[in-house]
Amino acid sequence: MALGKSHDAVNLLFLPLPLYFLPKEFYIPFTLGYLIGTFFLSPDLDLKHSKPSRRWRSLKVLWLPYQKSSRHRGMSHVPILGTFLRLMYLNLLVVFLYFVAIGVLYTVSPHLSYPLLSFDLKAFFDHLAKSESSFYFLLGLFLSEVLHMLLDALFTFRRIL
Repeated sequence: MALGKSHDAVNLLFLPLPLYFLPKEFYIPFTLGYLIGTFFLSPDLDLKHSKPSRRWRSLKVLWLPYQKSSRHRGMSHVPILGTFLRLMYLNLLVVFLYFVAIGVLYTVSPHLSYPLLSFDLKAFFDHLAKSESSFYFLLGLFLSEVLHMLLDALFTFRRIL
């Protein structure tokens, strides 16, 4: 789809529809997940020069290994699996950077690393896994991905005709 403009516009136009069916207390986590999925964690992150990749600005280099290991419209465009792969990649990256930060801070000055060492990363991820807000955030991510893929399928079908 041309420069992703259609994906962004259609996703934004579609957003109010699922909100009608959700409990009001979960509008914010769902909307955040949906918007992050639309603009930053799109299936098109597998393309080096896609709009979602460019939105990461200088941090787009973090997605280079993901892009090297993915082909466009491959696993990243499989519903649920694509979102799961991008989230797992991002989680692994965060955990890796967490430990790098601990190592660097400990090397510079051991007492600076204590706040990071006292942070319970496992408990944090456990809390997120059990949170109802996290479910609605993931639902937003998933729905934005499904809509993206439907648009890709429609565009491809239209091109075939």
